[in-house]
Amino acid sequence: MALTIVETVTVRTRTYVAALGARFARTTPRERLLLGALVAGAVLYAPVAALEARDNAETAYADALVARDTARRARVQAVQATNRAAHDLALRDMSDWGVEGGNLDIVRVRIEQSLIEAATDAAMTGVAIETNETAEAIGPVTWVSAQVQGDLRWTPTFRLLDEVSGWPEGFRVTRFAFEKSPPPAFEGAPPALTPGRVTIGLDFPTRTATADGPAA
Repeated sequence: MALTIVETVTVRTRTYVAALGARFARTTPRERLLLGALVAGAVLYAPVAALEARDNAETAYADALVARDTARRARVQAVQATNRAAHDLALRDMSDWGVEGGNLDIVRVRIEQSLIEAATDAAMTGVAIETNETAEAIGPVTWVSAQVQGDLRWTPTFRLLDEVSGWPEGFRVTRFAFEKSPPPAFEGAPPALTPGRVTIGLDFPTRTATADGPAA
């Protein structure tokens, strides 16, 4: 009949204990004394070993905390360095960005001329262009405002915006509004001469050599 696992372990343990007892019975008094000394040493050393293991564990834990804190600081410094590099690169790029001119008056003239050419290429009719006498400084960039008005025809309007978006100097749209022509006052009245008006506000970055800066 096969033994179960528990019975097998029990038999083996009893056999080992019996063999150990028989071996201990054959030991001499000197061997027993040495064995007792070894057991006493083991009993005395066990608490010392436990304390040493605990100290080693505490030291390892403290080192792990220091390493984690060092890694976190290194990561923060790396992120800050990356952000500073990106910020400096953006500033350098912006310093070479915009419509160039010796002063703001020259810049305004160049912007108006460029907008007139773009409106002509876009086949926009009824064009009126003007630039603002004041300028706005944001960081290292001075912005000059311009306004383009024309007849409300969508194809030329979008062609104009496509033309301006291809300029390397950059721009931002600040206004886009349109007004349709009023309906005829009475049935049979002649239609309006134009389909309405569209107004586009644009800001352009500039690079000028002015000493006194933009106007307030």
